[in-house]
Amino acid sequence: MSQLWSRHARIEYYEAIEYYARIDDKLGERFVAVVEEALEQMSRTPERFRCFDGDMRKVRVEDFPYAVIYRIEGRELRIIAVMHLHRRPGYWRERLN
Repeated sequence: MSQLWSRHARIEYYEAIEYYARIDDKLGERFVAVVEEALEQMSRTPERFRCFDGDMRKVRVEDFPYAVIYRIEGRELRIIAVMHLHRRPGYWRERLN
């Protein structure tokens, strides 16, 4: 399935990459690798991850306190957020309007 990223989700992703890369280049690279793996899992089997909050789905990012929030829209996966799991839960809901 193709992925359609919200502008906010893309910004969150890049900010997280920059944050981890400032700590250590290898850590930034590891973050990218595990997010890419999560995205690949979503694309292969999008319904594998259970629904919450209506039709939203969440896939956790391995080894990091992040999850990708998405929903299935026809033949596309709309990525709503790359959410830090310990900050402002539910902030991304305002993006749905």
